[in-house]
Amino acid sequence: MADITRGDIWTVTLEHHPKPRPALVVSIDPINDLLPDVLVIPITSVAGPLRVPIPNMAAQTGLNVPSHAKCESVGPIHKSRLKQRIGSLPSETWPAVETELKRVLGIRG
Repeated sequence: MADITRGDIWTVTLEHHPKPRPALVVSIDPINDLLPDVLVIPITSVAGPLRVPIPNMAAQTGLNVPSHAKCESVGPIHKSRLKQRIGSLPSETWPAVETELKRVLGIRG
């Protein structure tokens, strides 16, 4: 399998969805290198609370429709469910993703 890096956007297969969906890898690279699971945030086309808009930069993100990082659904996924790396999150979007993750996890500061 290809290297998995924090900030990558991959298509993944989820148990509850019949077709591959995009997801953002948020776990740190040492975990991505050592463990069989990675932490991901699913990506959706539906806006909502705790969801971060992803810039419309298809050449970088690999996303062809307006998309949002679904931070309220962060969780682990086995690496075998990662199918194809399609892009990466623009660096200017990371602060918003981290803010929403802190809110979801109850981390202050």
